[in-house]
This record gives sequence, structure tokens and C-alpha cells, in this order.
Amino acid sequence: MASSSKVNIFLISLLIGTIYSQNNFLVETSVTASFKMGSMKTETQTLYTQQDYFSKVKFSFKGKGVARLMSRDMHNGIIISFEDSTIKKIDYKKKKYTSNTLDEILKDRKKEKNDNQNEDIENDENIMNTFTISENPEIINGFKTYKLTIDDKNSTEVWFTEESIEPMYVKKMKEDINKFVDSFFNISDSFNKYGINENAIIIKLSSSSEGEGNFNYNIITHKKINEFPEKFLLPKKLKKVKKL
Repeated sequence: MASSSKVNIFLISLLIGTIYSQNNFLVETSVTASFKMGSMKTETQTLYTQQDYFSKVKFSFKGKGVARLMSRDMHNGIIISFEDSTIKKIDYKKKKYTSNTLDEILKDRKKEKNDNQNEDIENDENIMNTFTISENPEIINGFKTYKLTIDDKNSTEVWFTEESIEPMYVKKMKEDINKFVDSFFNISDSFNKYGINENAIIIKLSSSSEGEGNFNYNIITHKKINEFPEKFLLPKKLKKVKKL
């Protein structure tokens, strides 16, 4: 009997491992910025599977002068399951999380949109700036990239690659997730007007303005992986609450 139980446990573990090892796509990014009020840093780890989305974000802001009172460090996460239609929001520092249905989140977001529909919105004229794209590639963050230089007031430089193409299930999931949470997914869309392929991936972005500050974005990891990192699972010791 004991031998049979061990075999069953092994088979169950093997099955779970096989399920989690299929079609996992890992993206790791970092953002740093400095401006008059202070500086900020964000590290984001995102995992896509066929049915689920996992995100872990570390955010740090250090204020200057009066803004020092706004200084903070946060470590948050989101797990969206399209299999059981739930979204979990996690505060790792407080060791708490909330769980709602996707329908509940959609209702809340529609209400927010209706509440803000009467607010004034400035028109974006999308003025085309002078730009150049390098003829020769260079390796940035381990990717073969080309450099887009935009002649604007922010001295913007963008390095992009067309070699690292996202799987279709990742693109589809991004569209679905965008309905439920705000994200930084569409950074590439801002540069399509400069002739960059719509499937291109922005690997690095650097923008600076004298007297205003600077902004830097980097993709560190962008690849398919076989294993499922356990760090994305909901920790057992977290307390479920109604509101974070």
C-alpha cells in the first residue's frame, strides 16, 4: 500500500509539473527615473501561461525636499486566471491579498470611466519629429537591436529588436488583461509612426530633458521558458482581505 501511495504522489507531481512547463513566457523589465521631486525605480517580473497571468512589481520612490514625505517602497503582485475568471491583488509587504471575479473588476472600471467621462481631455496632436534609425545593429541587454533617435525636446533614444517575437497566446492575453488592469504593455505602439514593425519589441528607451529629468526603460528577460517559477504562486501565509 505504501509503495502504491508513493507512486500515486509521484504521478500527480509529474502531471502538475508537466502542466506548468507548457508555454510559459517570462518578461523582466526595469524602469528608473529622476526629476525635480525625486527619483523612482521599478522592477517588474511577468509570467504568461496559456490560462494565467502573473505579475510581481517592486516600486521605490525617494522624494526630495517636501516630497520626502511621499517616499515609499512597495512590493505588489497580480494573478489573473482566465480559467476560473478571478483576479488576485497582492501586497507582499503587508502579507495580504484580495480576490475578485473578473466581472466585478469590469463593473468597477466601467463605473470609473463613466465618472470621468465629463473631465476635460487635452488633444494630442502627435506631431512628427525628425528621426533616424541606425543601419547597423548593436547588442543591447543581450538582444540584437537597431537604434531609433528622435529629435525632440526630450532627446529620446529607443533600441528595438524584431528578432524576439512574442507568441500569439501572449499577444492575445495582453489584450484581455488590458481590460482589467492598467499596464505598460503598449510602449511599442508609441513608435509605430516612425516605421518600426508593429511586432518589434522595445528593448531599451532613454529620454532626458535638461532641467526636467530623465527616464530609462530596459527589458532584461523576454523569452519562453519550460519551468514554472514557484515565486509566482500565491504564498500560503498571506491573509485574504476585502480591500488592500
